[in-house]
Amino acid sequence: MLETTMNFAEIVLIVSGLLFITKSVFQYGKRTHDWSGVVKMFYKRVAMDTAEYKWYRLGVSCFVVGVVVRIVNLTFWPV
Repeated sequence: MLETTMNFAEIVLIVSGLLFITKSVFQYGKRTHDWSGVVKMFYKRVAMDTAEYKWYRLGVSCFVVGVVVRIVNLTFWPV
């Protein structure tokens, strides 16, 4: 039961993290009309709005927690 719950939580966290990051990227692109800045967002600091940054930070947090859940899941229930 716990293994199934952990698998579900892992998938939900990783997918929601990717969706939140995608939402922030599209918000930035629509606001600035600088779609090349979207690529720069991952390796260089760009001027993000407060709402865009909140979605980006939430997405990265969800994704990292999902990866940690994956590591814990593989530690206790190896495939």
